[in-house]
Amino acid sequence: MYIAIKTYITCILLIMVSPFMFSQEDSNEQEVTGNQDGKTSVELSQQVINPTTLAWQLQLEEFVIFDTENTDGIAQNFRLRGIIPLEKGALVPLPQLIRVIAFLNTAPNGVTGLGDITLNQFFILMKEQWGQFGAGWNLTVPTATAPELGSSQLQIGPAFTVTFTDLGNWQMYWIWENFFSISKNDEFGSNNFAVLQPNIFYTWPNGVYAGMEPEWQIDYQTGKVAIPMNFRVGYIWSGKLKYNAYIEPEIMAYRSDDYTRNLTNWGIRLGFRWYIPM
Repeated sequence: MYIAIKTYITCILLIMVSPFMFSQEDSNEQEVTGNQDGKTSVELSQQVINPTTLAWQLQLEEFVIFDTENTDGIAQNFRLRGIIPLEKGALVPLPQLIRVIAFLNTAPNGVTGLGDITLNQFFILMKEQWGQFGAGWNLTVPTATAPELGSSQLQIGPAFTVTFTDLGNWQMYWIWENFFSISKNDEFGSNNFAVLQPNIFYTWPNGVYAGMEPEWQIDYQTGKVAIPMNFRVGYIWSGKLKYNAYIEPEIMAYRSDDYTRNLTNWGIRLGFRWYIPM
């Protein structure tokens, strides 16, 4: 266990240091495209962080879970997320984003395999000076190769997002996703819950940013909740593409008794993202 912890800490340090190393070769390009007041890096960072930005994206994230409630062993969730932007859809003539999310998970008992696949589509319904508003839907497909690696039920539900961008160096956006089981309810019972994600970030002119984006859960049937808290520090830079690397420790601030959907007590996320503007 201690060897594994040392390995993860080494990876964390590499993630934190590597962006500054690789960004040196791109600094001249940023200086040419930047303004004298240094605001280009802030604008670039806010565009990258904004979930409603129309851009092709490939996102990799490793979530190492060091402590799981009532369970020994280290777990992990590796997330692969691809984002497809459309300026105007064929059926709905609105700007939209299609997200495809897949997982490779390891349970605390060592079982490793595929997790569920989630499809998400957001339509940008309103874009104003203060920010944007969007709505869409989620679909979770039970593709997990073991019961402890995902859900056994097909789930679908509406989703909403609102982004506030006219806040100077600050940026805030909220995502509200709903999941309602539509299969195997006789076997596993109905599964109806929401995920509310508050996101608050501050960006410095050098591309460094800090903030939080926890995923709070509430069960519609029981009223029970899980409220984790995290803190992200990241770095965004631009070369041939746009890049985003970050580290994000997370702890469980509050969990209702007998709530089993999120049993993570604490862990650390490491992420790297590529952005290709339309």
